[in-house]
Amino acid sequence: MFSSFLTMSTSPLFFCLLASLSALRFAASGCDGSRRVIFNFGDSNSDTGGLAAGLGFPVNPPNGRSFFGRSTGRLCDGRLVIDFLCQSLNASFLNPYPDSLAGSKFTNGANFAVVGSSTLPKYVPFSLNIQVMQFLHFKGRITELASAGSEVPVSGDEFSKALYMIDIGQNDLADSFSKNLTYLKVIERVPSIIAEIRAAIKYLYDQGARNFWVHNTGPLGCLPQKLSLVEKKDLDENGSLKL
Repeated sequence: MFSSFLTMSTSPLFFCLLASLSALRFAASGCDGSRRVIFNFGDSNSDTGGLAAGLGFPVNPPNGRSFFGRSTGRLCDGRLVIDFLCQSLNASFLNPYPDSLAGSKFTNGANFAVVGSSTLPKYVPFSLNIQVMQFLHFKGRITELASAGSEVPVSGDEFSKALYMIDIGQNDLADSFSKNLTYLKVIERVPSIIAEIRAAIKYLYDQGARNFWVHNTGPLGCLPQKLSLVEKKDLDENGSLKL
């Protein structure tokens, strides 16, 4: 499935093992005192303020109430998984790429995730493809500034040692189900979703990225957002949506 990325014939299990090992290698890389740099691509599951900063959409309370005490652009009442990851690595929370205000120095990386993003269609903001293009612009601009002797937030060596996280695909599936497609029709779309994620990994790999963390999608039938829209008769014995 990921053979074009690895340039060899490999199984998905091998790729998952390779990705896990690279993430563990990244986690151990800071033992020498170097910075942990992270670049994240995704949707609301890892958006740390891209929707508010990039599009100006208000994200009002109760979002942010349990940790930040105010809305920070995250669609949750506290921290996201990516926030806990940064904390565990003694790194600052990731600033959203569109945020040009208040301390967005990007010295520990950048977050390109935006609420509602998907893999397809690929040229619609802020699809995974667009997010990768934004990263390429970000890196290219930093390379230009470094060549001119300017101080830059991330060095070329840090780009290659950084962790590249991809947490996207849930909206592709949710949108398909919302169009009343059958389960089998939705499943038929999965290879196209995976192909876009694979292409993104290949682009980043060609740019020197070596450490990847690719998230699975969550169980859509258990999301509070979905459960709030249905009646009890639509739930199974576990309280999740029936197929």
